[in-house]
Formats: sequence, structure tokens, C-alpha cells
Amino acid sequence: MTESTVHEAARRTQRSSPPNLFVMVAKQDLLSECLAEVLSKHFPETEIIVYRSAGEITRKEWETVRLLLLYDLAETDIHEIVEDASKEAPEVSVAIVLDGGSVHDEYLKHLVATGAIDGILPLSLRLDVFLAAIDLLAKGGEHFPAALLQRLHVVGPPLVGTARTDSLIESVRQATVHDHRISVLTTREVQILNLICQGTQNKTIADLLHLSENTVKAHIRSIYKKMKVKNRTEAASRFFSDERAGPAGKEYN
Repeated sequence: MTESTVHEAARRTQRSSPPNLFVMVAKQDLLSECLAEVLSKHFPETEIIVYRSAGEITRKEWETVRLLLLYDLAETDIHEIVEDASKEAPEVSVAIVLDGGSVHDEYLKHLVATGAIDGILPLSLRLDVFLAAIDLLAKGGEHFPAALLQRLHVVGPPLVGTARTDSLIESVRQATVHDHRISVLTTREVQILNLICQGTQNKTIADLLHLSENTVKAHIRSIYKKMKVKNRTEAASRFFSDERAGPAGKEYN
């Protein structure tokens, strides 16, 4: 069984009571680990586990899981996991983290139309909106981007003037990302920023993320613009300053 290092740290600090639990089923790569780290910092009272398949989830974990995130999986794997979740934990919220074309539109349309999933989270979402959507899903809400529903020609849940929308807006308003210049980045940009701060060169970043070097450069230009910095040194300084600060500007121990 392969687990995120986040899981081990959480297990050591949360033995006294049953944890709030998010499980991500994903092909374990840099992005899934990055997402786990971001979630663990934003939801410090929640245990984050990353598995390669739903078969690795224990019965005890099924009893406490609040949110099941599926990332970069084949349609057959998604189908199997959704079936398992409906049997083992019918109240759990299930969401797909969407990056590229690993899941075809017709299958997404089927999942949404049949109510098999509770949300879709494109990696193009701003980080603060992405985290607010995670919070909403964990509380039993739904999140389906309107633009995606229009592309799929699916009539989604009502989004205007509803408690669901009000909750999402309030979650965004209360998002605990310390520096707004970080919070406006997309999850993909946060991933690239993290690599930049490790001293990784553009070509290596491109190889690691299976992107072209020009795409990486475009992301970096966007990062600099959003963070209002001019170079890697300034970006790293801003990033590490934010990493050391917790919610409401408090320092992590």
C-alpha cells in the first residue's frame, strides 16, 4: 500500500479521536502530492490520504471519509470507485479533479446527469475558489462550474440565489490563504511555483509535468504578473513568506 507522506504526519498527530478524512484516489505524481500538501495546510483538522485505488481504503476509513477526490483516473477506474463509494459510504461526497482530457465529455455528462458525483474541480480554478469548493463539497454541497455544464449541455443544479451559492461565496470570502497574491494562482500555477522555489529549471519542470517548455514559460509569466514580482527570487521570497504563515497571519509551529 502506498500512501502520501501527509498521511503519516496526520496519523501521528490525530490518534486521540476519529479524524475528519479526505481521500484522494490518484495516479501518484507530483501534482497529487502537491494537492495533498495544499489541502493539509488549508484544512489542518483534516487527515489527507492519497491512494492508488479505492481497494486500498480500509473499512474504518470508509466510515469516516467525508470527501473522495478522483484525479487522473481512467473511466473504468472511476466507475469502480463510484460503485464502491455508493456501497461503503453512500453519504460521502465524490468529486473529480479535472486536468486535461483523461475523462471524456460524454462520460462526465453521464456522471453529472445521473448524480453519481457531487462536483467537478478543474485545475484552472483559482486556488482560493478551488479550496472553497472543496470546503463546500465536504459540507455536503455541490460544485459544477457553469462553463463546464454548458460545454457538456447538462442542466446543472441551480446556481443563482441559492444557499449553495451563498455558501460558496462565503467560503471564498473567508478563505484562509494568507497572501491574496498566492490565492489568485491556479492549482497548476501553484505546482509550478513550488518547483520554481526548489530551483527547478523550466525544461525539467516541463518534463516532470508533461508540458511543453513554452507552456511552462507562459505559466511562469502569469505567476509573476499575479504575484506582482519580477523574477524567481522575488516569487520564492513571497511564496516562502506565505508558507510560514497560517490562517489569519498566524505562524505555524
